[in-house]
Amino acid sequence: MWRWYSNIWYRNIFGLLTLCLIFGFLQYTGLGNKSIKEVLVEMIPAIALIYFLIYINNVYIIKRFLLTKKYDSFLLWFLIYLVFGVFCLSQYALYIGEFKSLIIEVINTLFFTILGTGTYFIHQWAFQNITLRERKLANTVAELEFLKMQLNPHFLLNAMNNLYGEALTNPSDTPNRILQLSHLFRYQIEASKKEEVRLELEIDFVNEYLDYYKFTSDSLVVDIAYQGDLEAYNVPPLLFFSLVENAVKFSLQTENPFIALHWKEENGKVYFEITNSCLPKDRQRKGTGLGLSNLQRRLEVSQVQAKFKVEECKNIYKAKLILWGLNTNV
Repeated sequence: MWRWYSNIWYRNIFGLLTLCLIFGFLQYTGLGNKSIKEVLVEMIPAIALIYFLIYINNVYIIKRFLLTKKYDSFLLWFLIYLVFGVFCLSQYALYIGEFKSLIIEVINTLFFTILGTGTYFIHQWAFQNITLRERKLANTVAELEFLKMQLNPHFLLNAMNNLYGEALTNPSDTPNRILQLSHLFRYQIEASKKEEVRLELEIDFVNEYLDYYKFTSDSLVVDIAYQGDLEAYNVPPLLFFSLVENAVKFSLQTENPFIALHWKEENGKVYFEITNSCLPKDRQRKGTGLGLSNLQRRLEVSQVQAKFKVEECKNIYKAKLILWGLNTNV
């Protein structure tokens, strides 16, 4: 239900149908000598005109000026809107032969404006509260998933085996690897409790995660490129982790594993592209798919606008994530 309501097209269609039902009922109860066809001919243009005026007021005046506290501009444009609305309703009333007085048209304009604005504020209140609840729920689920992953015996077993092997072959580096693993765990725990973190911290976490696996696999090749002002933005925590984790998992199944990451910022958008080697589908060790589904769910409930795309060839897997509408650092 929430997905339907959050879609602007479905929401507007529902609003139009509601107006049609209200006007249809009013017209039906007072048909007089008019036929249903004549009532529809009068009703549909009236609904379209009123909905157009409400939409202009809500989207281009209330949203752009009142909600952003530009009160001087709001008063100016709201007065212009009222004059325009009274003119449109008056002309329509004259056209259908039901014009009575200018005062009535002013009252009608004010009535529909107040009705539309009230509905819009109710929508904003509901949308923000539901979105905030969904984001908190998604972050809570993410935190639990990461905590479970940290307690997963397979993950800890692999980490301990790697540390044991290094302790035998290169004991001088073992303390650094333990500290590196501790940093990864600490960041996951702390970041998953927040609604957003600085993008540069996410990049540092991804780099450290890849460094850890480069140490465990001498054959893993990682290539990272940066472009643009990536330090200016905040993002939902651990948003890229599932993509990086999948890349590591599937690339290490190949004889010549490689991972290429490209971070790019341009015109207020953040582009993240990750490419990795992989086996053909029929030879891959299948995963649960929870990582990508969690990513898509978090993108849905966050207020960040995003586009996610996957390209898969025989031995190459590429994922692209584009984010915009991000909050910036002060």
